Amino acid sequence: MFRVLVSISLVLTGMLLACENNSGEIQRITHFENAPDEYTENLNMFHNDSGLTKVNLYAKVSQTFYEPRHITNFKDYLRVDFFDKSGAKVSTLVALSGVFDHDEGVVEVQDSVRLFNYAREQQLETEYLIWNKKDSTIRTDRNVLVRSPKEILKGKGLVTKQDFSFFEILEPTGKINLKKE
Repeated sequence: MFRVLVSISLVLTGMLLACENNSGEIQRITHFENAPDEYTENLNMFHNDSGLTKVNLYAKVSQTFYEPRHITNFKDYLRVDFFDKSGAKVSTLVALSGVFDHDEGVVEVQDSVRLFNYAREQQLETEYLIWNKKDSTIRTDRNVLVRSPKEILKGKGLVTKQDFSFFEILEPTGKINLKKE
């Protein structure tokens, strides 16, 4: 019995002494050159002020990097809902991908970009736009199509506020129907 206990003790002691953490080997196994610092699936982030939601951002995949720049990549689907001062949803921005530059406060979205205004029942369609969180503006220099129940407007370049209540097409093309009042 004593021999068995001594044998087990020697084996366990040998195992403990044989275990060694090589920091270089750990770094090699766990470090990935281009891996994000944070990775999230089904991100749902709310920005509230005085108890009311101002912005709700949903992304299917979110990857945040802190170096060399603090950015967050959104992949596979992105939706941003904008709310007015009373907390009612006024507009929604959707795209398949985007990048949020935390230092600049700018979100660039692309691929199947749509901006909806619920009260006016209008929709902007483009392939790329920039949302500036600091001044609540949305702009693009690409081709745009704005649909509403009364008309379809086309052009290149657009500037609007995030609620999409008023917009300016920088280079309009096509016909525009004007009503006399």
